[in-house]
Amino acid sequence: MPDLTKYEILLKDLETIETQVSVLKHNCQDAVKRNKELEDMLSSYTKENLALQQRIENMQSELKKIQKDSENGMINSLNLKERETLKVKLKDLISRIDYHLSVDR
Repeated sequence: MPDLTKYEILLKDLETIETQVSVLKHNCQDAVKRNKELEDMLSSYTKENLALQQRIENMQSELKKIQKDSENGMINSLNLKERETLKVKLKDLISRIDYHLSVDR
């Protein structure tokens, strides 16, 4: 009889170990699946980030071109009086913006 009890204890221990191994296997599979999902998301975000950086670079180059063209064309086409009038208007606009942004209003 004592041998049977030892045998039953051994079987229960083996069942416990098998259950724990099954749980660990399931957890490992879940972790691998989640890691794959995260890697896919990272890849997608990396591609999106590169595309956005490229758009920013294109927009910056377009802006520089527009600024260069407008500086050369628009300002040079103004005579001295028109330039002074434009400066005064810009200063007035800046003053109004400062007033609206000031805390002491």
